[in-house]
Amino acid sequence: MGTSATEDGPAGAVRRDVWFESGGVRCAAWLYTPTAGEGPRPLVVMAHGLGAVREWRLDAFAERFAAQGWVVLVFDYRYLGASGGAPRQLLDIGDQLDDWRAALSYGRSLPGVDPERVAVWGTSFGGGHALRIASEDRAVAAVVAQCPFTDGPASLLSRFRSSPLSVLWLIAAAVLDVVGSLFGAKPVLAPVVGVWWMPAFLVSPTAIAEASKLMPAGSRLSPRTAGVAARISAVGRGLSPTVETGGRPFRPSETAVGRDTIWGVMKGPDGASDSANAIAARLALWLPLYRPGKDMGKITAPTLLCVCDDDRAAPARTTARLAARHDHIQVNHYDGDHFDIYVDDLFERAVRDQVRFLAARLTAPANR
Repeated sequence: MGTSATEDGPAGAVRRDVWFESGGVRCAAWLYTPTAGEGPRPLVVMAHGLGAVREWRLDAFAERFAAQGWVVLVFDYRYLGASGGAPRQLLDIGDQLDDWRAALSYGRSLPGVDPERVAVWGTSFGGGHALRIASEDRAVAAVVAQCPFTDGPASLLSRFRSSPLSVLWLIAAAVLDVVGSLFGAKPVLAPVVGVWWMPAFLVSPTAIAEASKLMPAGSRLSPRTAGVAARISAVGRGLSPTVETGGRPFRPSETAVGRDTIWGVMKGPDGASDSANAIAARLALWLPLYRPGKDMGKITAPTLLCVCDDDRAAPARTTARLAARHDHIQVNHYDGDHFDIYVDDLFERAVRDQVRFLAARLTAPANR
């Protein structure tokens, strides 16, 4: 376990870069701690979704929670972002769940944290992980799952309806990836978001543009990625102005991603973060088997599900149906698609609801 430089956080809090170990690998994290007041404080542990990293708008949520006087731990999964591990851009469900367990253990060990007032917050694929973790960790006091991945078959059916042809391409890439891994080859990378002809995990005409809104201002595309965006209108159309497609070039091989990919390599402002619109394709073979929504009945903590009714990656109807029979689960509905909840008015509504929900559960010590 360790810490490094201190950065400014929200009013009344500081943010530090810290790390903890999971499976022998260092996981990078931000730790927000209040600067005023004393006594044990609540802790919110947070992580992102499919192939995403902390810099993709998790700081916006964390700052709102830290402003309440709560300690907040925001981590990157191993193989992604600033965390260690190889091969890069690998998403292993079991490893990510272990990363959650390690993050909770680390967070509870921090001085000034009340271990009886610990909440988990996950979004997208991480929302599914938060549900799975809360179902096995009865010491969790509250759960927030935003646009959660709850049912592999439902998400696969939704994905197939978006573009059957690219699903077949994605499955073919997954098989090649698995076969290659047996011989020590680098992962075959598939895009996280894409348009109809890409072997992407999430496909829609606006998926790339909407996902780009999560990038911090000053993010840069690699020269190869920028070239693709310039030549193929379906890729470059609607990119957020926070993303620079020209200017200072960089070598993807020198980033934490470790290699270039046609699907997209990004460097954050001032070179502070590295990410890619790409993960190992082999995940496509395991996604239909992952059904964390089935674990909701095992969760004892109050749970808030924030779902977007037009979500094609994590269908809201399925999530609401799985939650309907459980009195301890609250479902809030929002008009929008999967990425809309991270920005603008929908973000303000959702984070306000989440703060209100968590404050009611974390203000006083939980009854155990």
